[in-house]
Amino acid sequence: MKTISLAQAGVAVEKLEEQLRKAALRGLYSSAARGKQVIITQIIPSRTPQPVDRGVYRAGWRIVKTPNGADIWNAESHASHIEYGVRAENVRIGRSMIHALAMWAIRKGIVAKTKVKSALTKKTKKVVLESDAVKIAWAIARAMKKRGIFGKGTGLGILAELVEKRLPGIIKEEVERELAAVSL
Repeated sequence: MKTISLAQAGVAVEKLEEQLRKAALRGLYSSAARGKQVIITQIIPSRTPQPVDRGVYRAGWRIVKTPNGADIWNAESHASHIEYGVRAENVRIGRSMIHALAMWAIRKGIVAKTKVKSALTKKTKKVVLESDAVKIAWAIARAMKKRGIFGKGTGLGILAELVEKRLPGIIKEEVERELAAVSL
């Protein structure tokens, strides 16, 4: 064990205090990074249905260092709708909503393919008709208007689950690990 004189104690304690603070901040940043991974690899896949279409929401999670630790947030504009939901009375059906739902229905294969005969080649091929997709989009939009979006308007609470249930344990582990690495 290292010994110091009483005259050196003040400087040594200040130095130790700064080392411990930096270690705690490293632990908090590490906790945020682990929290982001927990969201992406555990919490989002645990939801049924998953809030994943093209992966934009999942890829939108960010962490940034702050003077007192780190912040975790989702940079996508629709993230708050997924987190907190949209109550039925706040759903507004419009052209852009119908278009987005129609494109989603096509990507998910919800729209049946129709046989169409080419006038030039006389060959028949299966295609998705956008008019069918729009009809399905309207049906989905009316259901959203009736029930709300994401958990019947209550949201999926992905970040809330991380913060309330999982992050305290992660922070404890990461900060303890960083503090243990500080030499006294």
